[in-house]
Amino acid sequence: MILHTVNKKHDCLQTCISVLGENDAILLIEDGVYATMAVNNGIDVWENIPASTRLFALENDLVARGISDKILPRFESITLSQFVSLTCEYDKVISWG
Repeated sequence: MILHTVNKKHDCLQTCISVLGENDAILLIEDGVYATMAVNNGIDVWENIPASTRLFALENDLVARGISDKILPRFESITLSQFVSLTCEYDKVISWG
C-alpha cells in the first residue's frame, strides 16, 4: 500500500496514475489540487482510476487556491493532521512533482 503525493497536475500525475497498485491512494497537494476539478484539457483524469483507489486533497491548498467548492465528489478533503495519519497508515509514501 503506497500513498502517492502529487504537487503538480501535469506529467507527474499521469506517471503516478500509470503505476498505481491495488490499495494505493493519491493525495494532491500544492498545485496538484487543481487536478481535483472535473476535467483537465477536456479529459476526465480520474475516470479510469479503480473505485478502490482513495483520493485525497489537502484542505489548506484547496482553500488557498479558492477551489474548495469545485472538487469532484470522489475526493476527500483532509487536514494536515490527517495527512500525517495517512503517512502512518500506508507502507510507503512516494512524492511526485
